[in-house]
Amino acid sequence: MEELGFTVVVSGATGKELINAGVKAAVDEVCLPVKVFLGHSLALTSQCDALLIPRLVSINRKDYICPKFMGLPEMTKQAVGAHPVLIWKSEQNSDLGSLKALPLDIRRNFPRRQIKKGLQKAKTTFRIYHGLLQQGLFPDEAERILFGAEKKHRAEDRRRMGLIGHPYCLYDPFINLDLVRLLRRYGFKVLAPEFFTPRQIAEEQRVLAKPLFWTLSQRIFGAFRLLCKEKVEGVIYLSAFACGPEALIGELVKKEAKANGLPLLQLDLDEHSGEAGFVTRVEAFIDLLNRKRRLNCV
Repeated sequence: MEELGFTVVVSGATGKELINAGVKAAVDEVCLPVKVFLGHSLALTSQCDALLIPRLVSINRKDYICPKFMGLPEMTKQAVGAHPVLIWKSEQNSDLGSLKALPLDIRRNFPRRQIKKGLQKAKTTFRIYHGLLQQGLFPDEAERILFGAEKKHRAEDRRRMGLIGHPYCLYDPFINLDLVRLLRRYGFKVLAPEFFTPRQIAEEQRVLAKPLFWTLSQRIFGAFRLLCKEKVEGVIYLSAFACGPEALIGELVKKEAKANGLPLLQLDLDEHSGEAGFVTRVEAFIDLLNRKRRLNCV
């Protein structure tokens, strides 16, 4: 967007006030990440002339994104009222990196060559960013390196903990009560789905009789099987309360965990999640792993 002369305004960190605003604007049936998204959108209305909202439908052939996220533009329009909303659409014949996906207002009012140049820069940056993730960095670390705020450092050898779930649950420290920091404080190196390549994830789907319908469910299932191969001590599954697809994938993950003898802790997240009970469950899980570790050393 900067290539076209726009000043990009990004919303700040998630907080209680922002979540409360999103909860008031949303219907009861949607999950916490959607409520958070609406809260961020409302916070931006006083800072920008228009909101650019993605409509993610299908980013891979023959599989789809969560239906609630397909409806984000409509829910956002309802929440922000008359504030202009531009829709960036991704579906089977129109990925986010194509001209066809861009809002009509942008395609009509800017030179095609200028738009393509901006898209190419975005693709290059996105490719570098994902390369950093696959080297074991978390999104915040990758962003700081990408924009020159931090040098890459080699992670020291530590105990390994797997973390799976939808990315908007894994990487927002307010939603997940800063779980990654807590695990690192206990000496764990945390491994997440974004550390694996799409090809690795796809390869793990071959054990299923039928491919999973949802893209993010595929990532969770494939990542769990890969984490088993990475010899992690345990896996924590962060699930968004009221997420329909996770009712299915949660059962598949539990069966895989049982088959592999891998300790699994599933935590449901919603706007009422309390830090005390959350931390207690995580610490109890770590105690279980410590006991198992001591028994294996005897």
